[in-house]
Amino acid sequence: MDIWGADDFDPWERLCWETVRVVFYRQHKPDGERIDAYWLTDFPRRQVGSREIFRMAKSRCEIENQGFNDAKNRYGFEHICRHEPHSLLVVSLLICLALSLERVYRVRYLHRGTHPLRAAKDLHLFFQLSLSAPVAAHSS
Repeated sequence: MDIWGADDFDPWERLCWETVRVVFYRQHKPDGERIDAYWLTDFPRRQVGSREIFRMAKSRCEIENQGFNDAKNRYGFEHICRHEPHSLLVVSLLICLALSLERVYRVRYLHRGTHPLRAAKDLHLFFQLSLSAPVAAHSS
């Protein structure tokens, strides 16, 4: 396994980084297959080494793969090709759901702000109402 990085690339126009660091990974499998991967980051080399970037990227892939594995084997989901338009929509909606659930957790258990601590059933109602379509007011 080879890992190296270079951190002196200029960012493109819409990328708000001072510099772009590229970390390259190459693995030779026992069957002769070669796997190459590149990761872009703005972490400076003095803060995070190339091996740490590699570990972070691989752990993200591990989490993603385990999620797909659980969805297929435990819940009967079919394989989702993540680059198809429908798949991008599904992933976006799942991210929105995860962010909403995280927000509900923070409102309920972390109790920041001046709102009262809410019971689980109140949070459930609040969550349902916030996801439902707005009802038009009657003008009569």
